[in-house]
Amino acid sequence: MIAVYTPLTQDGTLDVTNIPAYAKFVAARNITNVLPAGSNGESLSLSVNERKALAEAWAAAAPPLGIKVYMHIGSESLVESQELAAHAASLNSSIAGLVCMAPVYFKPTVGTLHDFLAAVASHAPQLPFWFYHFPDGTGVLPGQAHTLLEMADKSGKIPNLMGIKFTDYNLMDFQLCLQVGSGYNMLFGRDEEALAALLLGADAAVSSTVGYSPTLRDAILLWNRGDRKGAVSAQMRNAKLCSFFAQYESDAKNVQKSLMKVVGMDVGPSRLPKQDLSSAELKSLQVKLSSLNLLDADVRTSAAHSTV
Repeated sequence: MIAVYTPLTQDGTLDVTNIPAYAKFVAARNITNVLPAGSNGESLSLSVNERKALAEAWAAAAPPLGIKVYMHIGSESLVESQELAAHAASLNSSIAGLVCMAPVYFKPTVGTLHDFLAAVASHAPQLPFWFYHFPDGTGVLPGQAHTLLEMADKSGKIPNLMGIKFTDYNLMDFQLCLQVGSGYNMLFGRDEEALAALLLGADAAVSSTVGYSPTLRDAILLWNRGDRKGAVSAQMRNAKLCSFFAQYESDAKNVQKSLMKVVGMDVGPSRLPKQDLSSAELKSLQVKLSSLNLLDADVRTSAAHSTV
């Protein structure tokens, strides 16, 4: 599954006209599941109407290409999350499931988060529902994903709960989640540890880097073929790629969205409080990553070469 970026125009408005091309770009990489409006999709920087328009655009563009759409509908407001859930459910079965992050300002307890998720999921009872656990980004309940899952399993109040999109380095917490009930669907969101999670029993990886780098795509392909040595080598290359990001992200720079330009799928600028890399920063990073063979080729250049 790829965590897709939200296309914006140069003046910062939502650009749904870019979604069909983006969907084709994803399909060309043999990726069959997308997660719009997540962390990489700048979800909390979008209005409710923008998020609805984004859901509608992906619901129209993705299924004809064999791509399933899992919308992130988490919000600071319970009412907004319920509205987004109901809207997604109304899109004629074009949305395959929902993912919901915790509120991040008024931080919940395990109990109040459970009740929040139950209240949201009830507005789309026919859709599979995953809790989006990202404690480094939200500050919510680090190390306690398994406690939440145990509570939900015991209460039965979220009957459409499929599992957790687990974006954390805490593999002990992850393993405890795997032991809850009869087994939940566990999606793992840290690219640089994806193989470790698959080894433990993750059902799938949710990745941002697969959109512009072959490293994790290769790792998962080789893993599925039973080539563990090759898979580990590719995973290490992905970790090397991810090691370049912190120097920019500490300055609120949206490095990965900027890198989409390098591979020929320009999804526009970031929205404040995020900012883009400068042209000089992007060029310098491109040179470094390309020298290590960590980036895909520019699809525009590849297309031009194929017509020669």
